[in-house]
Amino acid sequence: MWLTVKRLLLGLVLILLASAVLLISDGGRRKSSGSNAGVNKKWVVNLLEYVNVEDSEQSEKGILDGLRESGLVEGCDYEMTVRNAQGDMPTLNGLVDAALTARADLLMTLSTPTLQATIRKAPPQLPIVFTYLADPIAAGAGGNFTDHRPNVTGVATGGADEEVLAILRECVPRARSIGTIVVPSEVNTVYHLHELTLEARKLGIEVISVPANTSSELPDAALALCSMKIDAVCQVAGNLTATGFTSIARAARVARLPAFAFMSSAAEQGAVAVVARDYYDGGIEAAQFAVRVMRGESPASIPIQPLRKNRTIVNLAAARAVGITVPASVLKKAEKVIGN
Repeated sequence: MWLTVKRLLLGLVLILLASAVLLISDGGRRKSSGSNAGVNKKWVVNLLEYVNVEDSEQSEKGILDGLRESGLVEGCDYEMTVRNAQGDMPTLNGLVDAALTARADLLMTLSTPTLQATIRKAPPQLPIVFTYLADPIAAGAGGNFTDHRPNVTGVATGGADEEVLAILRECVPRARSIGTIVVPSEVNTVYHLHELTLEARKLGIEVISVPANTSSELPDAALALCSMKIDAVCQVAGNLTATGFTSIARAARVARLPAFAFMSSAAEQGAVAVVARDYYDGGIEAAQFAVRVMRGESPASIPIQPLRKNRTIVNLAAARAVGITVPASVLKKAEKVIGN
């Protein structure tokens, strides 16, 4: 009889173990059983970044949080390595090589240069999920948002042109000409300039641009731009201009011109107002795509998605510095107001 009881107890234990979502190892470490996690191996994931600014940090945070909230267990279902090139292209290429040497099963990219370098170097069967870039098609992701490279998908973060121009018009009602710096070597900046020009034309506003190719050229380009007949600076998003926005804001302040922008980091650096895509939310969505890939979906079957959620920030100190008053209607839209 005792033997029968032991067999019944053993059978019960085996049933419980087979149905468990999580197992606890002898050392107390949590492990995925794979029954509900939906993955059949531990995925090696590398997150590749080009620059380190507030907006890219928000994207990174969204990705990491999104993966943790997915039901997968870090260290058991996947391991994550974050690599940042600090704005240096040779370093970026080296980071892609390092990820491939580490036998990454999935590459996640932030920024246009990062996606381009990854597509160029990665084998065509290696899944790539991107976010934090405006125009994935121009970056080489494919023909359109549904007909794209079979190993590539992600979240596009195009600029909030209509929203920024609406706020600019409320703050500077008589604006007829606005200026921006464009980086010809950055696909995303050229794309943003084109889209801003089209949207501004609907409002009867002319967009004037000045080129800059390196960080050393940026201060002079900003001074040249602000010496032109413009009513405001409206700086399109880009990697070079994001890291060097302080120079742009300084030139605008000296010329008594209000500056508006599309990246959250610009608000702290002297923009009167920004309407940025919610890069954290974009990171969350990209993480969801990555989880779908890890659970067996092909990137080819996941359409690229545009990000529409925005974050509006107003800097009252920057407005006072150039002698303008931010209307109550704009403050009402703001998620965050600084410089009180």
